[in-house]
Amino acid sequence: MKRSILTLILGVVLGLFSCEKPDKSSLPFVKIYDDQNGNRSFSPLSMTKATVDNGYFVLSAYDGWRIHLMKMDKDGNFEWNLELPEQYVNAVPSLLNINQQLYLVCMDPLELDARILRIDENSRQVIQISHLEEVSYPLHAYYNGTDLYLMSCPLSSQMTVIHQVSQALDTVVRVGALSISANVDDLLLKHVMHTGKQYPFFIQSTPEKDYFAVNAFYNYSFSTVFFDSDLQFSGVYNGAAMDGGISSLHPLGSNTFALARTSGENVFMNPKAVLNPSAIAMATSIEAQGDAELNHTLPTIIRQMTILGKNYLAFLASSRSNQLVLKLYDESGKKVKSTYLSKNVPIEACDMVFTPYGELLMLAKVRIMGSYNRIGSIKLSRSSLVKLVEGE
Repeated sequence: MKRSILTLILGVVLGLFSCEKPDKSSLPFVKIYDDQNGNRSFSPLSMTKATVDNGYFVLSAYDGWRIHLMKMDKDGNFEWNLELPEQYVNAVPSLLNINQQLYLVCMDPLELDARILRIDENSRQVIQISHLEEVSYPLHAYYNGTDLYLMSCPLSSQMTVIHQVSQALDTVVRVGALSISANVDDLLLKHVMHTGKQYPFFIQSTPEKDYFAVNAFYNYSFSTVFFDSDLQFSGVYNGAAMDGGISSLHPLGSNTFALARTSGENVFMNPKAVLNPSAIAMATSIEAQGDAELNHTLPTIIRQMTILGKNYLAFLASSRSNQLVLKLYDESGKKVKSTYLSKNVPIEACDMVFTPYGELLMLAKVRIMGSYNRIGSIKLSRSSLVKLVEGE
């Protein structure tokens, strides 16, 4: 009975999703995934391609900091899910492909240190491969193709720490640290428990691998700090206390970055900003175009994609009116198209990937009937993307 009711609900919801100028021949592909328990609220964190087939994995939080994994096929159809044991909590929003195996990083709820888990795609389970006592309250994980880097912020330490992990994934081999000079314990706990503001923590490396850009608590503010390759401080673009600053960053090379930043209650975007890794400046000094209709409390996702042999930058954000806004820019930084996805259903952007089939697959949080948050996916076909860049 529950499944039949869900099918009816999905039929109604699917009819509410459309582009700004509806075209029945190319409506977005939408899936909203049920919860058999019926009363759990999910916060989707990230999505990545499976390694054994053409499907995708979705990492989510539920019941605060509990961890949920879901597998779907290449068309977005549900295949299986897994609720991790209570000994694993606080998954950082990164699914990592390391040597063609998928990993996630989380925390022990009692010892509070980081655990690295391998996802066994065939047996549909996770296997703990190591725990790192030095890494307390992990917040982000990043793999640059050679090494794994973890960000942590131990309670009461007033420090943000970046850890380089050995290639065996079992020890910390290098550390870089930032002094926060303020007590952020309350902000940190609300972040990891998903009961308050979700801060856009990240670690990114430049294509040349000469600098790391780190979004973290630093010196009375939430800021974007540059480290050199030895994890030594290089420069910073300061946020406004614990609000504002750079919210998303995509390195393009030669000190050029696609970025989104917030100031006050507005979101600003620049697909081709030049940043100085040695500068000490305010993030508000970065030139960017504002968009007052976007929700400044929600993330902006930036990805590169190729359409008809040309490279584009895609910015996905959430509007104040419960829509997703997709903006496409060409390599010169010129905006090509801006379009809206979904109407009348509360929806938030969480992640997106450009598929091997030339499609854009988006991960979203959808609120059903004003009640519980569900995991949702929206897929734009290759033909839909071609129409966007060619115009109608």
